[in-house]
Amino acid sequence: MIYTDNKDFYPTPNDLFDRLVGRNRISGRILEPSAGKGDMIRHIREKFRHGSTFKIDAIENDHRLVSALVGEGISVVWDDFLTYETYKEYDFIIMNPPFSNGVDHVLKALEIAENQLTHCEIFAILNKETIDNAFSTKRQELLRKLSEYGAEVRYESGAFSQAERKTDVEVALVHVKVEKVNAGKSIYDSIAFFSASRRKEVVEEVGAALSTYVKPFELQAKMNDIQRLVIEYETACQLAKDTYRAIRAKASFFGYIAQVNKGGRSSRLSMVTPYNKEFTGNDLREELDRLRSGYWELILETDEFRKMLTNEAVQKLNRQIEAASDMEINLVNIRMLLMALVANQREILTDSIVSIFQKITDRHMTSYSSNVHYYNGWKTNSSYKINKKIVIPIKYSPFESWDFKEDYSRINTGVRMWVDDIVKAFQLIDPNVSGEFTALSSQEFENECLRFKMFAKGTIHVWFKDERLLAKLNYICGSHFGWIPSEGEQRENPEAREWVAREFGDMGDVELIQVGAAA
Repeated sequence: MIYTDNKDFYPTPNDLFDRLVGRNRISGRILEPSAGKGDMIRHIREKFRHGSTFKIDAIENDHRLVSALVGEGISVVWDDFLTYETYKEYDFIIMNPPFSNGVDHVLKALEIAENQLTHCEIFAILNKETIDNAFSTKRQELLRKLSEYGAEVRYESGAFSQAERKTDVEVALVHVKVEKVNAGKSIYDSIAFFSASRRKEVVEEVGAALSTYVKPFELQAKMNDIQRLVIEYETACQLAKDTYRAIRAKASFFGYIAQVNKGGRSSRLSMVTPYNKEFTGNDLREELDRLRSGYWELILETDEFRKMLTNEAVQKLNRQIEAASDMEINLVNIRMLLMALVANQREILTDSIVSIFQKITDRHMTSYSSNVHYYNGWKTNSSYKINKKIVIPIKYSPFESWDFKEDYSRINTGVRMWVDDIVKAFQLIDPNVSGEFTALSSQEFENECLRFKMFAKGTIHVWFKDERLLAKLNYICGSHFGWIPSEGEQRENPEAREWVAREFGDMGDVELIQVGAAA
């Protein structure tokens, strides 16, 4: 059935359609705006019948072809594509528009895709001249848009030479993706980040806290960063609440029109939005909580600090930040929390060292009692320190063959976690301590600070090579537990100084690394 009196009726051959869509899988809601007698629609249904679900809308202005389409059960939604208006969201627009007016049809397809909230892909068969001979304003506009969206254009000769209705017209196969990735950027770009009033407030409320937290030359950049993060957070929260407000208004309106139009019978309007897809008040609260927690993490900027800590100390810091995340993000609270974090940094660093000391010495009442050396404390008899050699049980069963590698980063995870924590504790005393290890075998590794060996039964033996650094660690932990004279006692009491020298040797200065402005 060929309508030769219709100059734009050229049914699409199946092999041309296959070359048009390539390996792309077609699914979802599809628009075929120049449906003809439905050749492409039938081929889509056949080609993608397995594993794809789709709804296809057809547009056709030849009443004879419309009758054939409707008779076949194809949904014809309009007659003239160029006047088509819809609230539908299409995943794909697949078209073989009239060769005589392809430019208008593809521009219309792009307009529909651009007005959608969701992304849309367009596949179009065009007369090659439409692309190659951009003599009109519309053709130039089409080329501009195709370039803007990074469209793929391929040329085909003889595409209709063996078709149901033949023509020697060369065609262009066009594939355009109209993404919606820039919606967030558009919102972001509209934010007025640097207002004079906000800058003044940041200086007044946060400047003092920041001056003890960052290096002087970083101060202004950090203040600008905090201002940006606060405004981002406020914008994100407002967007979340606006979205919830719109969704609730939609649900309320849908419910109302369902009731108004019920007329004593069940209405399909009452089931427009499934109950399990509602955005509830609890969903909103969880979104706001996640935003607040995420922005506190960015504002307090603890990642670099966290890398310095042992696992137990990281968990303590996480608990502090989690407790802080219940507070609203504003400049007053930021100032307070920055001051608190600075005040607590030394305590957290000390806890990081003490935690590894306790993990090692907690075993002194077991078969691993050789881990510690007892000494008479300054005011107690229950003092002890870590020995030059310790034994750590990693597993309650033997190591497996895959636990041994001649690459430190690939050995048993439990071993690495233990050794990394020991190294981190030493790095808090001397930041020059390396976390890199040289393999002596697949079971034994060393660096300038320590050597360790994995034994088949599931333990590791650790030998501390830098005895001075070990003495400093023991001294810091002894001070923490009150086992040694205070600094004041050592200054005033010669006997106290002699006691420290006898028990710990010549350690030099014992200081934790400085964090923040003095680093």
